[in-house]
Amino acid sequence: MDRYEGKRLNRPNDVVCKSDGSLWFTDPGLRVPLAERELPYAGVYRIAADGVVTLMADCEYPNGLAFSPDERTLYVANTRWTAYIHAFELDAAGKVLRRRIFADMSSDEPDGVPDGMKVDVEGRVYCTGPGGTWVFAADGRRLGIIRTPEIPANLAFGGPDLKTLFFTARTSIYTLRVTTPGQPHPWYRVRKG
Repeated sequence: MDRYEGKRLNRPNDVVCKSDGSLWFTDPGLRVPLAERELPYAGVYRIAADGVVTLMADCEYPNGLAFSPDERTLYVANTRWTAYIHAFELDAAGKVLRRRIFADMSSDEPDGVPDGMKVDVEGRVYCTGPGGTWVFAADGRRLGIIRTPEIPANLAFGGPDLKTLFFTARTSIYTLRVTTPGQPHPWYRVRKG
C-alpha cells in the first residue's frame, strides 16, 4: 500500500496495531520536496481489517504513535521543534471524537525531538525526545526523563515479562529493567515462565 485516494503517500513512518485488526500509521512527509508531494499534508491513517484506508487526522509532523491500554486514546508524537504529543480520543468504532495536546515536550535540551512512543499497562506514555525518553502519567503530567548515553529514536518493551525497555539510538541499543510491564501488542500473549 503506497497510495491514499490515488495519490502517493509522502513517507510512512511508524505503525501500531489495534485489537480490532486495524493498523494505524503516520505519514509525516515534510522531508519530501514540495514539488514531489502528491498529498499536500502530513497525516495519521487507519487501515481497517477489510483493507479500507481512512485519513484520521492531518498533523504538522506526525511520527511515533501508541494506544492507551483501553484503545480509546491514540497518542501521536509531533516531531518538530514545537515539541508535543497529540491525544486523539476515539469512539468504540475508532472515529476521532476529540483532539487535544496531551503533553508539551518543549525543552532547553540541545538534542532530540518527539519520536518513538510506547505505553505501559498502567497507561503511562513513554516518548523519546529532547534529552532522553520522557515519561508521562495518563493525565499528561511529566513524571521524568530516562537518560541514556545517546538520544534514543525509538523504544519497545520486551523480555518474557515485558519489563525490559529497549532503546534504539544512533550507534547502540540500550536496555533498562522497569517494574511495570509495557502494554502488550494486541496479538501478543505474555509468556509464562
